[in-house]
Amino acid sequence: MKRIIFAIAILPLCILPLHAQQEESDYNESVVVKGTYRPVIETSEKLMFPPRITDTIGRIEHIFNYSISPTRLRANYEPTRIRAARIKGEPTTRLYNNYLRLGFGNYWTPLADLYWSSTRDRLKTYGVRLNHLSSWGTLPQYGPNHFGNTTLTLFGKYIVKEKIQLSADVGYEHDHNLYYGFTDSTLQATLNQTRDNISLGDYRASYNVAQMNIGIRNMQLDPNKLGYEADIHIADLWGYWGQNEFNTNINGDIHYGFNIKNQYKGIAYLHLEWDHYNNLIPGNANLLGILTTTVADTFSNNLVKVNPYVDFIFRGLQFRTGINLGWDQNAHNMINIPELWLFPDVTVSKKLMKDRLVLSLAAVGGLEANSLNALRRINPYIAPDVYGELATSHYDFIGHARWTISKKLETNVEVGYSLLRNDVSFFTDPFYSLNNVFSPIYFDHNRLTAGADFAFVNDEMITLRIGGHYYHYSIQDDSPVTFAPYRPNWDAFLRADVNYLDRWLFHLETQLLGSMQGAAFNPTPTPTIEASSTLPLRYGIAAEVEYRHNRALSFFLRMDNLAFQRYMLWENYPSQRGLFLIGLTYTIPHK
Repeated sequence: MKRIIFAIAILPLCILPLHAQQEESDYNESVVVKGTYRPVIETSEKLMFPPRITDTIGRIEHIFNYSISPTRLRANYEPTRIRAARIKGEPTTRLYNNYLRLGFGNYWTPLADLYWSSTRDRLKTYGVRLNHLSSWGTLPQYGPNHFGNTTLTLFGKYIVKEKIQLSADVGYEHDHNLYYGFTDSTLQATLNQTRDNISLGDYRASYNVAQMNIGIRNMQLDPNKLGYEADIHIADLWGYWGQNEFNTNINGDIHYGFNIKNQYKGIAYLHLEWDHYNNLIPGNANLLGILTTTVADTFSNNLVKVNPYVDFIFRGLQFRTGINLGWDQNAHNMINIPELWLFPDVTVSKKLMKDRLVLSLAAVGGLEANSLNALRRINPYIAPDVYGELATSHYDFIGHARWTISKKLETNVEVGYSLLRNDVSFFTDPFYSLNNVFSPIYFDHNRLTAGADFAFVNDEMITLRIGGHYYHYSIQDDSPVTFAPYRPNWDAFLRADVNYLDRWLFHLETQLLGSMQGAAFNPTPTPTIEASSTLPLRYGIAAEVEYRHNRALSFFLRMDNLAFQRYMLWENYPSQRGLFLIGLTYTIPHK
C-alpha cells in the first residue's frame, strides 16, 4: 500500500513540463497508467555490467572572471618554547687507536709497523706512524743485494669554529740499496778486482727525504656556497753521493655551485698549482772507483698548472668540461724558451639499463714532472749525477664501459689512445763499465691500450678479479730510440680474497708481465741507444694468510715469488727466489 500511495503522489509531477532542463522546446508528453495492480516479485538476472548515465542535454560552458587578493592573517598566539630534549646515546664502543705489527722472514728480512692516533674528538686528531722493512740477503754470483726503507710521520688536524680545518704533517724517509747488478766474473774481467777488495760503501745508494705538508680547507658542504682548500708541500732530498733536490709545491682548489635555467645544477672548479725544483748535481762521486763528474752544478725548473672545469648533469648525461693549461720553464725545445701546453679536460658518462651499464668517454691531458725523487722511486739504480730534467706531457683519449651483470658479477672494458711527449725510461749508462747503473732517456711515442677485467663478489666472503691489458707503441721519428725500453706489450693479473667468519683471511695474487726490451748506449758507428738483452716473461705469485685470534691479536704469513723465478725488472738485476715473512699484529684497547 505504501508503494501505491507513493506512485500516485509522484504521478502528477512526472507529467508536468520539465522547465529545469528545457532549453528552447516545450515538452508535452503525458503518461497514462491503466490496469489492476498486482504485487508480484519477478525473477531477474544479475546485471554483469556497470550502469551508465547518458546526459542528453549539451554541456554549457561557463566563463568565470576572478581575482585573488591574498591577505596575511596575523595570529596573536605565540607558542611557548620547548626545552631541548637530551637524547641518551648508545654506549661508546671500545677504541683501537693503535697497532704494532712485527715480522721476520728469510734473507734476514725484519718488518716493523707502528701506528698510534688520538681518540675521539670533534675538533682535533693527531698521531704518529713508523714503518720499517729491510732485507740483508745475498745472491749467488751477485753478492749482497741489501735494501731497506724506513719512514716516520707525525700528523695532526684541527677544526676552527667548526668552519675551517687545518692540517699538518712532518715526515722523514730513509731508503737504501746496493748497485749489485754485476757478477764476480764481470768485476774481475772489467775492473780486475775481487769482491773482497771492495766494500759495500763503494756501490751503495741511499736517499734521505725530509718533508712537511700544511693544508687549510673550509668545512662548507653546500655546493651552492663557496668552498676552497689549499696545500703547501716542502721536501728536501739528499743522497749518499751528494745529490740534493729541494721541492716546493703550492696548490689550491676553489669551487662554487650554480643553476642552469633553474632546472640543472652545476659546480665550477678552479685548480691552481705551482711546482718548483732546485737540484744540486754532485762532484767527485766515486762509485766503484769511477768519478762521475769533477764539478758540481745546479739546475732548477718551474711548472705551473691552471685547470678550470665544470661538473654538471644534463638530461641524464654527466659532464666534466674544462681545460688544463701547463707552463714548463725548462722545456728544452729548439729555441730553449718556456713552453705553454693546452690539454683537454672533458669527460661524459651515461647510465643505462637502470644504472647497470655505465658508458664513459674522456679526453684529458696533463704535464708531469720527472723529479729526482720520482726517478729514483721508479728505478733505484740510477746514476748519482741524474736529476729531473724534462716534464712528460700526455694527451689521453679513453672509452670505458662498466656492466653490472648481477649483484655478484661486474665487468669493465676500456680502450685508450695516448700521445706522450718526453716519456721517461732508462738505459745502462756506458760511463759505468759494469753495466749496472742507469740514466734516463726521454722519447716520444703514441700508445694504444686495450684492457678488460671481470669481478665476482659473494657477500664480502669471496672476492675474485681477473683481467689484463694489451699495449701497442708507435715511436715517433725524432725520438732517440726506435722501440719502447722496459715497456711490456701485455700484462695479466688475478686477485682473490676469502674472508672466513672474520677470523681467517686469505689473499692470492698472480701477475704475468710480458717480456721487455732493455736499452744500452752504442757509440759506434754513430752514438745511438739500441736494444740490449731481452727480459723474459715474469710470472709472479704472492699469497697471504691471516688468523685473527681476537680484535686485539692476529697472526700472518706472507709469501712472495712462490714460482721461485729468478726474474728481472731491470737488466742485470735478478730477484730472490721465494720470500716468506711471518709475524703478528697486536692492538692495545683504549677505554
